[in-house]
Amino acid sequence: MARAIEDQTWVERLKSTPAARLESGLPKKAFDQWLAELTKTQPKYELSNCHLQPNAAVSKCVIVSAEIASVRRLQLFFAVPQVKAGKSGDAAVCKFLNGIDPSDPSSKQPARLIGKLREVETALR
Repeated sequence: MARAIEDQTWVERLKSTPAARLESGLPKKAFDQWLAELTKTQPKYELSNCHLQPNAAVSKCVIVSAEIASVRRLQLFFAVPQVKAGKSGDAAVCKFLNGIDPSDPSSKQPARLIGKLREVETALR
């Protein structure tokens, strides 16, 4: 039960983190609000296990997805920071890893890898 609460805390923390704190040059509004305004839909958040590097230990990631068209779903991946026992981790924020902008199958464009959060704005134009 404590683990589920801790997991939900990371999701809520990411949602409320100012986008500018995740990447300089982005607005100071909460990440969830910024992404919802860009995608014109409410993003979905899921905490999952992931490998940050090949052959690395399993870590926790928050996967954010947003339906941007009937056949397109934007996915953004964030690493949950490792907080040492006894530390509150209040200052810790999730780190953006990358994202995927799947193409519209009717346009025959390949999916694009998103390396910086500011590229989300370009991908949605």
